[in-house]
Amino acid sequence: AASVIDGDRTGANWGNGNGGWNDGTRGAFPDSMEVDFPTAEVIDQINVFTLQNNWTTAGQPNLATAASGEGLLDFDVQYWNGSAWVNVPGGSVTGNDKAWRQFLFTAVTTTKIRVVVNNSRNNYSRIVELEAFGCPP
Repeated sequence: AASVIDGDRTGANWGNGNGGWNDGTRGAFPDSMEVDFPTAEVIDQINVFTLQNNWTTAGQPNLATAASGEGLLDFDVQYWNGSAWVNVPGGSVTGNDKAWRQFLFTAVTTTKIRVVVNNSRNNYSRIVELEAFGCPP
C-alpha cells in the first residue's frame, strides 16, 4: 500500500510489485484504500490515479489520459470528518475511463482519506497513486 504515496503517477513499476496497490479479492467489491495522516491536515484537493493504458511505456498521465483497460470504473473518494466518512463533492464516480481524476473542494480538516472501489475493469481494484493537497491550518 505504501506504493500509492510514493509520488509515482505513471504505474510503470506495476509489474515489479511497487507501482501501486490492488486488492486481493478478485471480483469482490467494495474494496478500499485508506491513507492516514500523522496529524490533522487541511486539504482541498485529492488526486486519484489508476492504471493507465499502456502503463509500461506511457509516461506521466494528464487529466485526459485513458484508463480503459485495467483502471477503476466506479468509486467514491472520501475524507474522515472525525466521526464518519464523507464523499468529497463530485467524489462519487461511475463509468470512469481516465487514469487521473482530480477532486477540488472547499477546504476540510481531516486525519485520513480513502477511495472505496465499487467496480473496476479486469476484476481488481488498481490504484497507482493517491494524493491530497491543501494549505496549512
